[in-house]
Amino acid sequence: CTCEDLLREWPVDGSYDLLYMPRSSAGKSNLGYVFVNFATEAHARAFRAQWHGRRLAHSQDDKFLGVGLADAQGFQATVAQLKEKPIGRMRSRKCMPLVLIGGQVVQLSEL
Repeated sequence: CTCEDLLREWPVDGSYDLLYMPRSSAGKSNLGYVFVNFATEAHARAFRAQWHGRRLAHSQDDKFLGVGLADAQGFQATVAQLKEKPIGRMRSRKCMPLVLIGGQVVQLSEL
């Protein structure tokens, strides 16, 4: 599964402002989880109601999604946590978090 697969399932619609799928250090495979920062608690609840226990249509495996809370909550806290990680050294765009401000993609390094 790639970030592009996730965007087909979860198009940018204003309900979230950050989407990040961590990948292996070589960048060849995902680690099996995704961070999504929702714009509101209502968006997060709606997402969980719709996706918890379901499969992604574009996924090649039979895993079911488990939707839960991350340690960091809120846009600023999530960005701060991501900035502490070595993801800034990754060269592949597919490995970088998708950060949206006003519907526009912003690089994590710009925040």
